[in-house]
Order: sequence, then structure tokens, then C-alpha cells
Amino acid sequence: MMKFKALIVDDEPLARLALREYISIASTDFEIAGEAGDGKEALNMLKIHPDVDLVLADIQMPNMNGVELLEALNNTTLSNQPLTIMLSAYGDYSFVRDSFVLGAFDYIVKAKLDETYIAPVLTKTVDELKRRQSSSKTVSTLEDVEASICSVLHRLCLSDSLEVTDDDITPSLELVRKHMGEKNLEVALLRLSDTVQFEDSHRMIMQTIRTVTNRSRSEGICKVCRYDDRHYVLFFSFPEQCSIIAIRRLTDIILSEVSMRLKQFINLKLSMGISDIVDGHQQWNRLFRQAERLAGLSFYQGYNRLYYPEAERRPSIKESDWKEAWYLARTEMLKSLSDPDLMKWQEVYEHCCSLLIQRYPCSPELIKSDVVDMTWEASALIYQKGVSWEKLHDKLPYPITDHIYKQETWENTVHWCRLFLEHLHQKLHPKDQPKECFLSPVVAKTKELIEKNFNEDVHLSNISQIVGVSESYLSKQFSKEIGVNFIQFLTNLRIEKAKKALESGMKIYEVSEQVGYVNPEHFSRIFKKITGISPLAYRRENE
Repeated sequence: MMKFKALIVDDEPLARLALREYISIASTDFEIAGEAGDGKEALNMLKIHPDVDLVLADIQMPNMNGVELLEALNNTTLSNQPLTIMLSAYGDYSFVRDSFVLGAFDYIVKAKLDETYIAPVLTKTVDELKRRQSSSKTVSTLEDVEASICSVLHRLCLSDSLEVTDDDITPSLELVRKHMGEKNLEVALLRLSDTVQFEDSHRMIMQTIRTVTNRSRSEGICKVCRYDDRHYVLFFSFPEQCSIIAIRRLTDIILSEVSMRLKQFINLKLSMGISDIVDGHQQWNRLFRQAERLAGLSFYQGYNRLYYPEAERRPSIKESDWKEAWYLARTEMLKSLSDPDLMKWQEVYEHCCSLLIQRYPCSPELIKSDVVDMTWEASALIYQKGVSWEKLHDKLPYPITDHIYKQETWENTVHWCRLFLEHLHQKLHPKDQPKECFLSPVVAKTKELIEKNFNEDVHLSNISQIVGVSESYLSKQFSKEIGVNFIQFLTNLRIEKAKKALESGMKIYEVSEQVGYVNPEHFSRIFKKITGISPLAYRRENE
């Protein structure tokens, strides 16, 4: 049988030798046609040997790196356009993104290189090369089969599988049964913290997931489908597995690696909901809906987690009891906002939040809907003062109700509703508020966080995430209302705290650490820059 020809491109001879050995062990479908030390040398070899089917290229090389080689191949007319697999180190993920945009077929992490790691990548590559070779129109291509399977699975997810019996889907349903089986079925839904706008990014995400799941092909089957611009569905079947515990362990290993890789590639957080493990294609819809609910638990417990069925909770209060308690709580909220006492409405608000969690422990959209309704009811109080809805947002995102709906966590939802109610209470009782309340809620919260955490590694980017606004918006608003920028305020606060510590006789390195500077020399330079004298001189003056 004729073998496919591969070209290895790497500037390290030992790396080329190791890759050659691993390929020979992992696959009998390839022969090494040659080696090159950089991209330019590889281009020249490809012009001499146009029959090369596969190029394995290191990303980091002198003269011409792997990404530049890939770009050059796209601009070069070859009789046989080879597939390209990129060899990357852990720190090369930005280059890997560029590679996928330019058409790389797959990638291999060099630090994990061995025959078991490379084998599924080569198997997938052989499948694609054979697909290219096939000229028969009667044989479905691998991509056609994958597309058909995903199409049927997508339809099964959106409708009751028991009702999907019409003739147009029956042949495809048989295709799903043939490739997936009906034993030990499982669904995982991957949810990103935000939508992905570019098709190249979606392609890279799909390729990353498939690269990981294909390595476990001998233990289970996985089909990956893009659901929308922020969700991907992984359909699993484990026909050879008998133990639910073994399947759970394998699923956890696969999805943990998918999660780790995607977090390195995209600047987004993600969560995954994983369904029960059951038999029968009629269960696909139920499994998908369960995975969908579980992925939504990131709203309550945060992203970068895997959510299994045991994480789902039922309401801890009966609907009839809750409706009565919720009505009384909302009534009490309106009454407390009319009272000048700041503590009253805050206590009632905490009670309202507790009731919502009891009723909706796993329903983000329902809980946000009731929070927004409560916000609307409270805003009616301000109309009696002649203040318009628009003016109520002079220091808040407009409209606040839409902003609340967009929040990705319960913590942020509670935070923004509280900020709105604080602002509303200030408008209702302006004479009863201290001067500091004239700061916008966002800036007041930022100032509070800095003052509580000044001795830690505080960054504007972290605080902007906590208060729920962009870093640029917070930077401008903070400077506008405080009079100095974030860094100046933090530095001045630290120096004032340092002065008090020095006056008490503490050693300079102790003071430095206490106020948040790891390096005492750096602290001394900043202290002198702000005060005009060194910490040592200041301490002597105040002994």
C-alpha cells in the first residue's frame, strides 16, 4: 500500500529525530520524505518534492517560522497542497490561533509528544488525506457524514426524540445509531462567558475540542456540534464501557483538558454542564436539556467549572408559600425605601435575594426577571419626586434593567440591583446622605475595595470585573469623581498607611510588606518620590 509522504520542519535536530521515531511507531501510513531546519528550507523542498502530503512545522524557528511558512504556502501554487500540523510549545497559543486562521489542519503540543499522543492526530490526518483522494461521488465524505450526524443530533435536541419519526429523518437517524450506538449516551454543553463574533475563532474552538476528544476514540465516541455563537454540544457514547464510574472519570479527563486548552486560546471563561448516562436515542433531548440547565449553573457558582447532575438543586420552598412571601417582601421593600434609614431597605433587600434563591436555585432567567420587576416597582417611587427614568441613570448604565438582564452571575445581578436601589434611595432622601454618597455607586464600590485591599496585588482590571463595568469606563469615571487616577489613589493610600506604620517604629521591610510592596527598595523609591524624603529619614523625624 502506498504511504503518504510527510515533511518535518524544525530547527532542532533532536526534535526532528524524535518526531520521526514517534511517527514511525504511531502510524504505518506515513513515510518521511525529508526534513528542513526552517520555513525557507521547507518551501524549497516542497517545490522540488511537490508530492508531500503532510507538513509538520514547528511554530518557533529562525529565518521563517511556522506561521510565516503557512502563510507562504497559501500564496504558493503547488500541484499537491499539503495538510499542515503545527508543533507548539505551551506558550505559543497566540501563534496557534494565527495558524488556524491561515488554515492549519491541527496542532501538537511538543511537551506532550509521544506515540500515544500523536496517534489519534495522525489517524484523523490519514482520514482527511484519504477523503481528498476519493473521487467517487457515491461515497459520502467524512465531513458529509459528520454534518449529517450533527444535523440529526441537533434536531433531536430541539424536539422530543419520541416524536421524531418522519421519513425524512429516519435514514439519518439510522446513521446516528450506526456511528454512535445507543448504549451509555451522555451530553456535555460548553457555555462561553460571551458570544464569539468571528468564524475563524469558532473554527479554532471546534478544532481544539475535536483534537482532545479524538484521542479517546478507542474508549468512546464523541461528536461535536456548534449550537450557537456561545454554546457547543458534545455528544458522547461509550459502547464498550460497563461502569458508570469509569465513564464519569473518562469524561472528566476529556472535558478538563478541553476547558484548559480553550482558556489558553480564547480570552473568555467557560462552564460545562454534563448530563446523566443513559441508553436509547430517545434520550438525546432529555440529556441535552439537562446539560443546558447544568451549564447555566455558572450564573450561581461561577465559570471555569464542570457541572454534573448532582449539582442541580430543587426549589426549597413551595410555590404557593413563595408567592405570598415574595409579595410581602416586595411591599416591605417599597416601604423601606421611603424611610430615610439606610439600613432598613438594605435588610429587606437581603431578605428578597434570599427568597429568590430559594425559589430559583437553578433558573437564571427567571430569577433575573423577578429582580428586574422589583427594580421597576421601586423606580415608581421616584416619579413622585418629579425625577424621570432617564435622570435616575445619571451615574448608572442606561437602562439599568437591560444591564441587569445581561449579567452573567448572580453576584453581579445582586450587586447592580443594589447599586440602583442605593442611587434611588439617595434621590429620595438627598439631605440624609453623607458627602461620599455623591460618588457614583461604581466609583464608591471601587474606592471601598481599594481601601480594604490596598496591601494586596490590586489591579483596575480585577476591580472592573467585580463591579461589572469595563476597565476603560471605570478608569475615566474614577479619575473624574476622585480627582486622581486609580494608580495615584492607590499609591497615595499606601504611602499614608506607611507613614503611620513608620511612626510606630516598624522596620522598613515590614512596612513595605504591610502596605503591599514586595520589594523594599521599590517601596523606598516611591515613598521618597511622594514625600520628598526616604522612609528611614521619615521614621527618624517622627521618633
